[in-house]
Amino acid sequence: MYNEVIDFAFNNLKQLIFPEEWLAIDRQVTKFELLTLILIDRHGQIIMSQMSDFLSVPMSTATGIMDRLVKKGLVQRTRDESDRRTVVITLTEEGQRLINQIKNRLSGYIRKISDVLTAEERQLLLGIITKIVSALQEKQPDTGEEPAAPLKKIDIK
Repeated sequence: MYNEVIDFAFNNLKQLIFPEEWLAIDRQVTKFELLTLILIDRHGQIIMSQMSDFLSVPMSTATGIMDRLVKKGLVQRTRDESDRRTVVITLTEEGQRLINQIKNRLSGYIRKISDVLTAEERQLLLGIITKIVSALQEKQPDTGEEPAAPLKKIDIK
């Protein structure tokens, strides 16, 4: 059974992960940039420390990612009116257009899957995906390594 699952995954991986329409997005933004755009879309606006925490990267890396997104015209930086030291990041119209395009594609995939499954199968699939995510977040038995812990923010006064 294990080998059958691996064979099935390898035989269908390209279809699941690399559909042609995703290639255009992959050429536009990196995975970290995409995650940042999704984070901003979910919250409406973010500050750099939120981005750094969410991506579990140092502030210098987050700044580099943000610089590239600004240069691509997908996000904009503004100063918080109540605290001028705080930089607020929001999506530009182009950034929102890209996120909407991604959401529409994901919705299409979910509809395709949902259309071929019964209500019971959809519920089962959700349960299976939840178990898979939980298993992937647990300590890895083969290596003895635990998933990387997010970096802790140190306030400098």
